[in-house]
Amino acid sequence: MLRRKLLVVLLAALAPAFFLSGCDQAEQGRILRYEKGTYLGKKDQTLSEEQQEDLRQRTRMQQGG
Repeated sequence: MLRRKLLVVLLAALAPAFFLSGCDQAEQGRILRYEKGTYLGKKDQTLSEEQQEDLRQRTRMQQGG
């Protein structure tokens, strides 16, 4: 009987730890409701003028001109 009580107490103590281990910190605050056709994530950073010019040059090189 004592062994059974000990098992119940042990399971009762370990069960919350088991279930809470599934709550990953990276999963917190993520979008759970989506709107079709709408991006709900963080806004992209704007590129500096220098970065934009570098991309334009790279595009010209890939076009062969």
